[in-house]
Amino acid sequence: MLVDEGEIEAAVQGIGHTLLRRARQRKPQLYRGTSGFLLKQTLNDPALRSALFRFIDALPQLRNARAQAEHLSASLSDIDGLLPSLLRITAHPSLVWLATRQINSMAHNFLVEENVQALSAVMRKLRPACISLDAVGEAVLTEMEADAYRDRVLWQLTQDWQGQTPHLSIKLTALTPGFDPLDVKGTRQRVFARLSSIVATAAQHGAMLTVDMEQHELKSQIVALFLDALAEFPDPRWQPAIALQAYLPETGADVQHVINAAQKTGRKIGVRLVKGAYWDQERAWALERGWPMPCFTDKAATDAQYESLTGTLLAHTDCLFPAIAGHNPRSLAVALAHAEKRGLTAGQWEVQMLHGMAEPLRDALLDMGAPLRVYVPTGDLLAGMAYLIRRLLENTAGTSILRQTYLETRHDNKLLQRPRLTVQPHLKTEPATLPLSDFSKEEVRVAFTTALDELQARLPLQHAASDYLSRNPHDPSHLIGSARFTLIDELDNTVTAARATQRDWAALPVEKRIDSLSALATHIEQRRHHFAALQVIEAGKPWREADADVAEAVDFLRYYGVQMRQLAGEHKTVDFPSERNRYRYHPRGVTAVIAPWNFPLAILAGMTAAALVTGNAALMKPALPGLQSALALREAMDVVGIPSALCPLLIGDAELGKALVAHPDIDVIAFTGSRAVGLDILRTAHTPTTAQKHIKQVVCEMGGKNAIIVDDDADLDEAIAGILASAFGYSGQKCSACSRVIVVGGIVDTLQRRLVEAAASLRWGDPRDPAFDHGPLITQAAQHKALDYIEIGKREARLLWQGGVPATGGWYCPPTIFTDVRPEHRIAREEIFAPVLALMPVPDFNVALAMANDNDYALTGGIYTRLPAHIEMAHRNFHVGNLYINRRITGARVGVQPFGGVALSGTGIQAGGPDYLKQFMWMQSVSENIMRKGFVP
Repeated sequence: MLVDEGEIEAAVQGIGHTLLRRARQRKPQLYRGTSGFLLKQTLNDPALRSALFRFIDALPQLRNARAQAEHLSASLSDIDGLLPSLLRITAHPSLVWLATRQINSMAHNFLVEENVQALSAVMRKLRPACISLDAVGEAVLTEMEADAYRDRVLWQLTQDWQGQTPHLSIKLTALTPGFDPLDVKGTRQRVFARLSSIVATAAQHGAMLTVDMEQHELKSQIVALFLDALAEFPDPRWQPAIALQAYLPETGADVQHVINAAQKTGRKIGVRLVKGAYWDQERAWALERGWPMPCFTDKAATDAQYESLTGTLLAHTDCLFPAIAGHNPRSLAVALAHAEKRGLTAGQWEVQMLHGMAEPLRDALLDMGAPLRVYVPTGDLLAGMAYLIRRLLENTAGTSILRQTYLETRHDNKLLQRPRLTVQPHLKTEPATLPLSDFSKEEVRVAFTTALDELQARLPLQHAASDYLSRNPHDPSHLIGSARFTLIDELDNTVTAARATQRDWAALPVEKRIDSLSALATHIEQRRHHFAALQVIEAGKPWREADADVAEAVDFLRYYGVQMRQLAGEHKTVDFPSERNRYRYHPRGVTAVIAPWNFPLAILAGMTAAALVTGNAALMKPALPGLQSALALREAMDVVGIPSALCPLLIGDAELGKALVAHPDIDVIAFTGSRAVGLDILRTAHTPTTAQKHIKQVVCEMGGKNAIIVDDDADLDEAIAGILASAFGYSGQKCSACSRVIVVGGIVDTLQRRLVEAAASLRWGDPRDPAFDHGPLITQAAQHKALDYIEIGKREARLLWQGGVPATGGWYCPPTIFTDVRPEHRIAREEIFAPVLALMPVPDFNVALAMANDNDYALTGGIYTRLPAHIEMAHRNFHVGNLYINRRITGARVGVQPFGGVALSGTGIQAGGPDYLKQFMWMQSVSENIMRKGFVP
């Protein structure tokens, strides 16, 4: 049935004015009393609003009045005004209960405690509206937490709700701690294993299950799982439904997919249409990752699509059960107008609203006969603070329709205006670094799989005689390739040829050198999956780790070109009438690049790019376990025309490296690797031989024994996820990896329990299979070293947990966590380079900071805290090259987080930073007297 747009718009205006007239007769509960006063005060004071939200966010972790008072005081410390002054009075342990009681009261507006008495009371209060229950709470990091979420949903389904069968909203991501777009098959198995009992129980009670939508990165996977569930669970007694977000331009296509599925299966499918609740997060993630903004950037565009989709959904009630969810009077009037024109009745569609939001509008809808369901979140009030903040944001944002309706009393005609599009729907950004591959997209996963298959078909890679055999660390019987060693006797000729070629290279215009590196970057980017696939097999890197290494290599090649443009040519200092003063940089000559195996492309390419762009020759000596990636880099250089004499690849073991370091014609040594080797290089390089006519420059980045401090007010969801990523990412084989966790105060038991349970959910196995996010160690020697340290740890401390690894004969080390570790223990002081983690409890933050600094290394470090004073203390006193606050301590990005350490971790100049290139050059200062016989030109 076609409906006339003009008739619909006329009906919208009539219904809308009636709706607003009835809805304005009183204010919503949130806008009355103390809550209303607080909200009004924050509308025009973003600093106060932010301070209160920060306090609410921290509240679940604040276990006593002292901590609550300290945080409230810290949040308000820099804010002036009458209300902040009044609130500061309550920031005392004896009075802070006044503030926390008010916050709990606000939470009660939106969230209902999960017990029969509380929920039954709400149901009685909301009649005649129906309800939909949603179990909210902590992020699911462990299998036990996923089980607990499933059991909460089952409890909701099996209660006697006074004859009413509520709909239920569920989050598929809460059914497994391993919800991963990269592991499509495994995620499906884990989700469906828990979903099966939920569906069976829903079928027994004839309940509708609505799958909630979450961040855009997971959207395609959630939609696919929902549609798969229709076939996996064919029992017609359960009613399937899905939430779709109008702020995504692609939602129109998703609606059509659901319509097609409903028509194909013959099942009526529910669709809850929402505007979308994660716009700010999506924008932040898009900017950070360099991915396209997935949402409309103009609210009018969202509103327009919402209205269009409302019409589409209500036109398909033969196969859909539309639930139009929202609090915008115009949007709801559009739905009512379509339903009226199509003669729809209760049972064919419904309006949905959030509990605690716009109660007068809710009652007006009921008075007008609209079929209404109220979405009721349930759970612990403290655990639901994140939900409370989302609701408060909705009620106080400048674009909030409720704020405009009840606090600003915008005119009805304005509120009921048809949305007009004014801007382009996508946010276009220039990414700071090469965006990582988005493995949530099927085409990206297929391309990576193809690259792996093509590489597998070419193995083993033969480059010369078989002096060295590269083997797959997951399966050492699997030969990857071979190569011939560079003879030490050949080194003199190689260095001589490099120096001769370097003179011509240095004489080139800077832009020519930059263009060569830019061409190399483009070549690698175009074949990024092939370079990454090689690392998956040779270095044992999971897909995301391998992709990130390739992206970092491209970033180094481009970033150093940008930096060199700023350093090239003459630079003015201070001129006088009679004198000109300038300086310029010159290349040092020949650089020995000695690179590690754990970032076989990124670090090798980065140090080499720095040497080449500054006009030096670069002799690349990679670590043997990363040799095939180095050979691939040299082949790429051949493609873009970087001469092999200028940048030869030298293949050999430690003896070749020592000879290279000691060679008298080497000007610069760029090294990344272990402390023992780095210190030996520094001793050798800084002991000139009789044949040496210069002082060698050493660019040296060594290891780390990095600590994360978890304060007693930390968000444990974030902290545990960050610890696991930092400690076990690439099996702990990063110099930046977390190997110590220093835990403050009374959260030790909770953190240890959740950390162990979360670690147990990680998947270890063949990196070629995207189902596994963790793989083997690089060599058998590395494996033996790690196992030896685990035995040391068992003697020194207490073994808290040890995971399992596949029995494939690969070089695996079981992930291991020790507790009750003391600062003097070897596992707290020595770099292990394996998935071995030491937990160290301390009484307070000051002791934690001192313990973190009590180490020979000073590379990376991190803290999880919400107290501004502790963040400031870390800024001043946590002596590491890279400090990370409330995030993981690995994953530095070129030009964004320049990377390098001090103490015995490095020489204090960060790679990927503005000062790095200067180490490969020497500076010449020129002063010219320009006055002649009293004449000043």
